[in-house]
Amino acid sequence: MLELISQTFNASVIAVTQLFLSTVMSSNPWFEGLEINYEGNKQEIICNTKLSPSFTETLDDVLLSGQNITLHFRFELFTAGESKALQQKEIVNGFRYDTESESYYLINSEDREVERFFTVEAAKDSYVTVLNLTVANTEDLPAQNEYFLRVTAFLDPVKLDNMSESVNLMLRWASVKPTIVSEKFRISPRAT
Repeated sequence: MLELISQTFNASVIAVTQLFLSTVMSSNPWFEGLEINYEGNKQEIICNTKLSPSFTETLDDVLLSGQNITLHFRFELFTAGESKALQQKEIVNGFRYDTESESYYLINSEDREVERFFTVEAAKDSYVTVLNLTVANTEDLPAQNEYFLRVTAFLDPVKLDNMSESVNLMLRWASVKPTIVSEKFRISPRAT
């Protein structure tokens, strides 16, 4: 009987927590900018971008939960006038707060190096920023074509302690994946 009461109580706590998390204030993040550089010698497109401050109090609470919170950045290169991407690259930034050391750790799927931060502001700023990322190889792309780059960001669901189901973190972002599209550009042929 005690086990049944305990299960009922836990189910009620989970339901209330899910209700709370799904009705909290959400933000509508956007990309502050998109900088594209062409490295002709390496025949690569390099990108820098950053999401606007996109944190709410409840998303901050989730970031401080001690769970690994993952943020995806998807980069897609298109030929102007085409709807199918020529190339696609996705990186994942992981954020984790360690309560014992009171430190914030970030890792991204590109270089897999762990960065340690001592303030949440510095950790969050790095978390939403992409710097000097090679997003496309232009070796086989015709120089006469025009191209554009589309960047999209999204958060993975997370399973918090004492919850049986995952929490959809995209609800913190009004369920919208922030997206930015570059101006059309051409690539220069490789100098010989």
